[in-house]
Amino acid sequence: MAIWAISDLHLSLGSNKPMDVFGSQWVDSEQRIRDNWLRSVEESDTVLIPGDISWAMTLEEALPDLLFLEKLPGRKILSKGNHDYWWGTNGKVERFLEDNGIRSISLLKNNAFPIGSDVVCGTRGWVLPEYPEFSAADRLIFEREAGRLERSLQAGTALLPEGGRLIVVLHFPPLPGIDGSSAFSLLCEKYGASLCLYGHLHGRGHEKAVEGVLRGVDYRLISGDYIAFKPIRL
Repeated sequence: MAIWAISDLHLSLGSNKPMDVFGSQWVDSEQRIRDNWLRSVEESDTVLIPGDISWAMTLEEALPDLLFLEKLPGRKILSKGNHDYWWGTNGKVERFLEDNGIRSISLLKNNAFPIGSDVVCGTRGWVLPEYPEFSAADRLIFEREAGRLERSLQAGTALLPEGGRLIVVLHFPPLPGIDGSSAFSLLCEKYGASLCLYGHLHGRGHEKAVEGVLRGVDYRLISGDYIAFKPIRL
């Protein structure tokens, strides 16, 4: 019962947005995701996918992408990214999944999921205040997302058995740099998270990735193009 993770699939089976316009690393990305997934993931495993799952603008448009995931082995736990415009309320998405026979996908938002001796928590996250483009409107979203992460961590710690790992998934990077911190990283430290996985960064953005153990938390970038579309085992 292994746990795997991969972010930023940017599927577009129901929309006309081929990813190879963003560089050769995205050529045949959907086929590579499928092939690598089938080589690694077993039906009893769980795969964490923190955001930018589909380019679709509506649930109906996202259906081919969600069915693509449904046909792959394992349970999938999804959280929202900044490009997941198809994702409305959890209730609406869950009803849509049920109506379309999609049983292997669960949604992470203001909740937590136990997986064996581990527990997964998380939220989307947001642009950090240290970035020059950060605005007053961003402040409101940032604080809301920090609140969502804390609620998820509170739920997760209540479920965590002794000796288990608390795994946090975010879409946006939680750190402005190796010497910095944010509300998200401070919450990971406060609640004793073992791992913090994030995506969002692509291409030259990979150079901004902060990885490794900082103040007790192991940070890892798992954007699809960064990990060559191969889910990583946790």
